[in-house]
Amino acid sequence: MLQRVLTVVLNLSFALFAGGSAASLWLRARHSPWAATLLPRLRRVLLVACGAAMLAHVAILWVEAASMAEVPLAEAWPAVRSVLTATHYGLAWTIGAVALVVTGATCAAGSRAQAGSAATALRIAAIGVLLYSRSMVSHAGAGGDFTWAVAVDWVHLVLASVWTGAVIVAGLLALRLLPNDELASRSDCACYVEALSRSATIALAGILVTGAISTWRVLASPADLIGNPYGTTLLIKVGLVLCAAALGGVNRFLVMPQLIASLQAAGPPQRKASRRFARVLQAEAVILLAVIIAAAFLTSTPPPMAD
Repeated sequence: MLQRVLTVVLNLSFALFAGGSAASLWLRARHSPWAATLLPRLRRVLLVACGAAMLAHVAILWVEAASMAEVPLAEAWPAVRSVLTATHYGLAWTIGAVALVVTGATCAAGSRAQAGSAATALRIAAIGVLLYSRSMVSHAGAGGDFTWAVAVDWVHLVLASVWTGAVIVAGLLALRLLPNDELASRSDCACYVEALSRSATIALAGILVTGAISTWRVLASPADLIGNPYGTTLLIKVGLVLCAAALGGVNRFLVMPQLIASLQAAGPPQRKASRRFARVLQAEAVILLAVIIAAAFLTSTPPPMAD
């Protein structure tokens, strides 16, 4: 259970990395007061996510080593050294740790350095490597580190992190800060909303495709979805994803057109449309948090084919 809790913290931190970095990228070339106020807040989100990820990354190594050696946590230090130097898990953990340090360094850089093209590219690459290190120790990594199964799992994890993180950042941070009456702020906010919707749509499509491929790989037949812990957890996760997708559809096709029209029209923006959009995003964020929890249980549950 402790491994699952730490996995939830890690996956949530990775989502905030991806979502915060995406939002920073969308707003990097914007200079309105709204964007200028939001960018430092996004930097703080990245720093908090980095701190949480570092603590969880170290803790999960300790718990994994204690589990492998079948010793209490307090006596796990010799096992930790053995895991780091002599196991595949230790190799993947080390790769992830290096990528995490690079991610943290780019997040902690000054505002001007952080917004630079080189720092942005380095941070995105480091997050990609960090997520790949998690795919290396997933069910997909059983056949090797560089297989189509690991590649599909990595793409799935990247897209899921972007979708979840972008929704959480937008619902709990960005769109709680409404732009003022200045045209530039409202224009930047409208562009942000459109980028959010477009990215979420692309990510969802990719998640469904890669999720279907991964499911086909680990299940011999549809009957394996019934009567075992892995299948039950997978069905719960899929149901939650579909609920989140339905909320995203409501925002995309019913609420967002009103919000964009309000931001682009003359006069002050309509608070009602903005609040409605943010509330749907917040509900979607709660469901996606449940998806992260379900995914943590799924990664620690052997699929039927493992028997």
